[in-house]
Amino acid sequence: MPADLPAAESPADLPFEQRSTRSQVARLRRVAERALEAYPVDTARLRLLLHGYNTTFRVDTTDGRTFALRLNVNSRRADEHLAAEAAWLSALAADPIVGERISVPAPVPTRDGDLRTTVWSDDLGRQLPALLMSWLPGRDLGDPDPEGARALGAAMATLHDHVCRWALPAGASLPDVDAPIDEMAAVVAADRSVTTAEQRAVFAAVHDRVGGLIAQLRADPSHPSAPIHADLHGENVKWLRKRIAVFDFDDACVGTTVHDLAISLYYLRDDDPIEQAVLDGYASVRPLPDYEQEHLEAVIAARNLVLAGDVLSITTADIRAIAPDYLARSATKLQAYLDTGRYRHTLD
Repeated sequence: MPADLPAAESPADLPFEQRSTRSQVARLRRVAERALEAYPVDTARLRLLLHGYNTTFRVDTTDGRTFALRLNVNSRRADEHLAAEAAWLSALAADPIVGERISVPAPVPTRDGDLRTTVWSDDLGRQLPALLMSWLPGRDLGDPDPEGARALGAAMATLHDHVCRWALPAGASLPDVDAPIDEMAAVVAADRSVTTAEQRAVFAAVHDRVGGLIAQLRADPSHPSAPIHADLHGENVKWLRKRIAVFDFDDACVGTTVHDLAISLYYLRDDDPIEQAVLDGYASVRPLPDYEQEHLEAVIAARNLVLAGDVLSITTADIRAIAPDYLARSATKLQAYLDTGRYRHTLD
């Protein structure tokens, strides 16, 4: 939907989460315009790129430059988490070894030299963090072919290599990768508007199983925790002339390399050759972690549990509309995981 279209008529006091997508975007566009006042740019055009978990606009300036502005609409990242994300992106963009292999967006400083800013939203009743970043050319990788999948695995390994020679600066920190599992399981357990009692029982059983298995993984000293992207899939990478660019570090957190692999494989599950291409690409840069398959499957299943909670708690109109169907399908897939020990999207 073009961001330039006028907002649909809605009562002035209608809660943000009950507004149409068009109305939500129109209101967030005004927030974005105010956020850009903090940056040394003269905006010529502001166009919607994505209105999903967060909302991102393309910013074209009067001097011919292009940027991406992200508003953290649903993300509740603390300031120290945003500081860590911006610091990691800046370090990656400046690292020559990384630059030989992949591209990442570089945060743009505000007029005051900060790598992030905040702007008030009357609709949401809180400050929204905003980050302006350099533009990444190319198309979204989407569903990768074997070549793209290998590049995705190699990009992940490049990020893991980088954190071995880099440390978070003082005052910056990242949340733990497993924290959303308990949080989103509680969201699902409390729901009475979308889920059935039978579905909630499935989610609770999955929470219990994956919690124990992931605890085993985290207790293994051969799997240390470090910063990871934690959302590396085809919609969060660009592909241009066989070069990959990684963006959307909003989910960056502290976890094991197995977590990062499993989260990526969640989106590719049911395509074994493509999964293997990701692993092969990773191994072309650094050795694969030595993991137990049941631990990998637990993290993959946990990803579905977390996303189920996200769908229930998000304000974005289009995502709220799919909640009943998404939760029902998730319960079916997670029940199959409980029965077989393997998570799949396609069930016979």
